[in-house]
Amino acid sequence: MGRLRIYLKPIWYNIMHHKAYAGFCVFGTMLTFVFITILLQVTNVIMGNSATNVAAERIVSLPIVLKNESGLPVKGLNRSDIRTLMNNAKGYECYTCYQFQSTSVKVNGRNYDYGVLFIDKVYWDVFQFEFIQGHPFTDGEMQVPCMVVSERWAKKFFRDGKAIGREIQFQGETYKVTGVVADVSAFAEGGAVSLWVPEKFNKYIPTGNDYVSSYVLYPENTSVDAMMKSITGAFQLYGKAYYNIEQSTSMKEICTVEEAMLRKYGGDLLLTGVGAILVILLLIPILNIILLSMANTSLRNCEIGLQRALGATQKEAFLFVLMENLLLVVLGTLGGILLTFPICRWIDKWVSLNSAIGEVTLLPELDWTLLLVSVLPLMLLFSLLSGGIPAWLAIKHSIMEMLKGGAK
Repeated sequence: MGRLRIYLKPIWYNIMHHKAYAGFCVFGTMLTFVFITILLQVTNVIMGNSATNVAAERIVSLPIVLKNESGLPVKGLNRSDIRTLMNNAKGYECYTCYQFQSTSVKVNGRNYDYGVLFIDKVYWDVFQFEFIQGHPFTDGEMQVPCMVVSERWAKKFFRDGKAIGREIQFQGETYKVTGVVADVSAFAEGGAVSLWVPEKFNKYIPTGNDYVSSYVLYPENTSVDAMMKSITGAFQLYGKAYYNIEQSTSMKEICTVEEAMLRKYGGDLLLTGVGAILVILLLIPILNIILLSMANTSLRNCEIGLQRALGATQKEAFLFVLMENLLLVVLGTLGGILLTFPICRWIDKWVSLNSAIGEVTLLPELDWTLLLVSVLPLMLLFSLLSGGIPAWLAIKHSIMEMLKGGAK
């Protein structure tokens, strides 16, 4: 403890006497790790690590439109078509169909444009939303006008977010809120929607069609090959039996939700792009801090030389300069993590003002495990490069050269 105090006391003294340099290091690190944290957290969601995507590797997405061998659309698939198709599929747990419609909803006496998802009862079994108020639709509620809303939507329109029992009107019906689900990232399945309604009340306005998005959930430990064989076989049989299509090109669209998410956001290029962005986010501030740290360290050559003359080894002098930089980087990293939510909320507000889909949120919460296994190592690498290089350049000279102010 005493040895640590010997290091920290002069380090704090130097920071307080070089406030411009310290401020630049902390602020630059803070901005860097705000965007690194957001980037890693969003990538983590896209890779399937979120509440609604928890079973993404065993949920299979079906095409919305049946196409012939030439790729021309033959028929949009509705709930009846999917029911017929699934009669020939084997080994699945359950499946769900839903349709999205943009509409005008009336709440608290005012009209707002939002998107509504018309769902069946099984939707909540396939996509694992967390209910923080109320409950999923029961069999009885599927027959009456009721609604589930997102946490963010409830907080926007109702005091303290208490939405259970509140009424919302649209398309000539009055709906009573029976449940509130916790927010999920806009990049997760269902994250861009705020309102869910039983399928019975879908008037197909304004799309004018009954095409549905369909997802099939398979049991745990079911291989991807087994899932694909089950669904593609049923899909091919349906196309051949009802529309004389031997090999529909729509079958290329059949994939797991995990694979669909990766396709949507760049496929194999996603991780490459994330890696490239991380390098840029780290490299630019590191170079700036290295140059500034070299200039700051050169002003302290006599001080470091005096420490060496009084008995400090090269290693001790190196650690002294490195620890000062590490302290500044740690403060900046912590500040960046703390700033992540305010920055995300600002982005959420801007997106919501420009979206008629729902009350979206970029990151409803942080994955602290991801922070420990990714952000912490990046922070140490950042500190080692931005502080280690100037420290090594400072202590490599002889004591005599340093006492004279450094090599000329």
